[in-house]
Amino acid sequence: MSAAESVGTGKRAFGAWLGIGAVYAYLYLPILILVVFSFNASRQMAVWSGFSLDWYAKAWQDDAVIQSLRTSLFVAFLSTVFSVALGTPAAIALGRHRFRGRGLVDGLFYLPVVIPEIVLGFASVVFFGLAGWKLGFWSVVVAHVAFSISYVVFTVRARLSMLDPKLEEAAADLGAPPIDAFVRVTLPLLAPGLVSAALLVFTISLDDYVVTSFVAGSGGTTLPLQIYSMVRTGVTPEINAISTILLLATFVLVLLSQRYETGVAGRGTSAIAASVVIALGVFSIGGPVRDAGKRELSVYIWSQYLPDELVAEFEARYGVRVNVELYDSNEAMLAKLQTGVASYDIVVPSDYMIEVLRQNDLLEEIDTRRLTNLDNLNPRFLGLPFDPENRYSIPYGWGTRGIGYRKDLVAKPIESWADLWDPALRDRLGMLNDARENFAAALKREGKSLNSTDEAEIARAAGLVEELKPLVRTFESDTFAENLLAGEVWVTQGYSGQIARVALEDPNIVYVIPKEGCTLFVDSMCIPKGAPNEDLAHLFIDFVLEGRSAARITEVMGFATPNRASLEFLPPEYRDNPAIFPPDKALDNCEFMTDLGEAMEIYDRFWTRIKS
Repeated sequence: MSAAESVGTGKRAFGAWLGIGAVYAYLYLPILILVVFSFNASRQMAVWSGFSLDWYAKAWQDDAVIQSLRTSLFVAFLSTVFSVALGTPAAIALGRHRFRGRGLVDGLFYLPVVIPEIVLGFASVVFFGLAGWKLGFWSVVVAHVAFSISYVVFTVRARLSMLDPKLEEAAADLGAPPIDAFVRVTLPLLAPGLVSAALLVFTISLDDYVVTSFVAGSGGTTLPLQIYSMVRTGVTPEINAISTILLLATFVLVLLSQRYETGVAGRGTSAIAASVVIALGVFSIGGPVRDAGKRELSVYIWSQYLPDELVAEFEARYGVRVNVELYDSNEAMLAKLQTGVASYDIVVPSDYMIEVLRQNDLLEEIDTRRLTNLDNLNPRFLGLPFDPENRYSIPYGWGTRGIGYRKDLVAKPIESWADLWDPALRDRLGMLNDARENFAAALKREGKSLNSTDEAEIARAAGLVEELKPLVRTFESDTFAENLLAGEVWVTQGYSGQIARVALEDPNIVYVIPKEGCTLFVDSMCIPKGAPNEDLAHLFIDFVLEGRSAARITEVMGFATPNRASLEFLPPEYRDNPAIFPPDKALDNCEFMTDLGEAMEIYDRFWTRIKS
């Protein structure tokens, strides 16, 4: 080979390695960043301030996280046992026997793998609805078994194809009954495949989110559901720490599964597998373990809306157990209640969703005569349009969706929605990933109602949002406050509570209600139709209406409380914070969102065009 050819070959090799490196960096660099920042001493996601294990300690002490991890481990273990027990005979039947309809049965095992998870999840919840099976822990297990059996069949069948059938024939020739031949010859030879299948199923079950989100009910919140619901109210290093633990366990178990499947696993591999499972078990021991109590109250609520210590106090006072399940959107909560098989005692929907729930006859009437602390509520938040007589809802927390900005980075104070259309904000502006909120900003700028159903007004607003789009760095409804804190955006549309929380960390962050007004929202406690424990539900509502309870909730979620009696218990940085408790005059032009009916199709049509 000439020197020129050698140089050319070296350049091609270098180019190939460079391309491979770029692909792997694209795939795994975000994961590596997540792991590194799980050890960050600062809460800020984009600023490294030193090494710390504090977030792992916080996760270990977080009752909600630990409870969800325990649930995930139990679900994964039971799903593994049932899947291996049912899938192994099926694999042997398909691998060693010929029978009519074998091809059809074989194809059926492929369906759970090729069908989109969202379809599988929806089909599962429909099945449970038709069967009248209440959603909860066991519905999650059954659903996981349904999509996990296929992996057992494929893995065990592959191992079976590598075995010499003459070994079983030899055992039969020596007088061994079929059962003995299977137990003493076939099963030991299949063991690596069985262990591989078990580890794979355990991992898939531990990680699943989509199917679980459809079929989980009271007592069925797994760790992926917990993580996702936490992300909806802001990413913190605690979430990074939890995700790192789950990621590490998943990676190791999948790697070990592959080693077993290829037959190269030894005692060391088994020891590592056992260590990972034991480590997960030890981590799940963290946090307080509550007594089951005589009765249970099931609360379906947003993440970080209900302090653990408040739950523990209610349990101790009334000798009950509280199951707290989380949802990430009003629509997800609605879908779960519409199945008719979700069993909850308390839900906390937003204003417009209460109207939808009432129209669908999904709420029980609240007996206000049983609420001794009802007078603690500010009359401003009673008799609202979505429930004029408060027959179905009791206010829990409220806030606005306005503008947060960094006064150290913008040239002048932000006072109006029109200020967002400033070209100087190009690539430094954040907007919520929500059609109604983007249109609300444009409609309010024009002096129109954010609930407009006039197609001409909506079209004009759509044009303004399209003009705004080139300035927007990100449409983000989860981490907008963290982006503002890190300086990735200078101005962002967002929820008052989340921006108020980061403003407490950085005084350069300011929250403002634009002079044209913005969205005003109230989340309220409701009792779903058919709630199994209405008496406990009323006790819980009255407990939340106590001044001290309401104050603690405000400190955790960052949104204002409608409870007047809570003000004396709130620290000054909350009580006197205009981002949390704005003056009444600032709310004059604010509006509640209402259900737009068929007009929503107009918004969706324009929004699809804008985002495409």
